[in-house]
Amino acid sequence: MDKEQTVSQLRQLMSEQLELSLPDVIKEEDRLYEDLNVDSIMVLQLVVYIEEVFNVTVPEEEMDPAVFQTVGSLVDFIHALKGEHIPSTSQILRS
Repeated sequence: MDKEQTVSQLRQLMSEQLELSLPDVIKEEDRLYEDLNVDSIMVLQLVVYIEEVFNVTVPEEEMDPAVFQTVGSLVDFIHALKGEHIPSTSQILRS
């Protein structure tokens, strides 16, 4: 699964399950709290939905607030939990 697909799934999850009014497209640089109006209770709900949808387990000790700063940081966290390495743009260009 690539980052675009993960962002799309997160958008759908936040829109439907958290009942957030979101733009049609969310970007990796969008901040969860400031730009997408996610609150601390929603973050806890989001963790549960992420575990279900992406079939991962979020260890309590991994609950670093930095993970929930932006859509991109959350996507990277999900891929790390799944054990997937997503190459950066610079890594792709060097190939």
